[in-house]
Amino acid sequence: MRDHGGKREIIKTEAMRLFVERGVDAVSVRDIAASCAMKPSNLYAHFASRDALVAELFHEGYAAYGSILAGIAASPGPFRVRLDQLVREICRLHDKDNIRFRYLVMTQHGFLHNVERSDRNPVEVICQAVAAAMAAGEIPSREPELMAMAIIGLIVQPATGLLYGRLGGGLLERADTIVAMCWRALS
Repeated sequence: MRDHGGKREIIKTEAMRLFVERGVDAVSVRDIAASCAMKPSNLYAHFASRDALVAELFHEGYAAYGSILAGIAASPGPFRVRLDQLVREICRLHDKDNIRFRYLVMTQHGFLHNVERSDRNPVEVICQAVAAAMAAGEIPSREPELMAMAIIGLIVQPATGLLYGRLGGGLLERADTIVAMCWRALS
């Protein structure tokens, strides 16, 4: 059997780009195949369906971001330093891996209900870090999940504003402000 890894990665890259540019619902298998210089029927040798491709792109990207954030959350040091590092990394990912970040923001509502609470889940990483900081007395003890969602909102909403043209520039240039807002929300 031939190794389809190279072509498969090209398909994933082109599909994600098209989904971000046009919206998932506006992109067909034919569009993806044309972007990859292949016949639509050949796409099915790599993915069972367009929906399977959409799901794989989300779960793969979400898990990759979760692994990155889990590494930061597990690093030594006070929570305030780790929070700063987490926020800055999310901002960096937004600016440097913009297509994937935008794709995850655009498609999250269709998949988050299926995502397991694991160490590769970015939301769970932040929830666990907040809960641990509360347990250690580094921040006031309140409902950890609510506080984690507040932090996530302080990061994702500006990213959404950038996605839809409400804000210009990048997220990393706003990292100081976002970190300060997150810390104020928690303390």
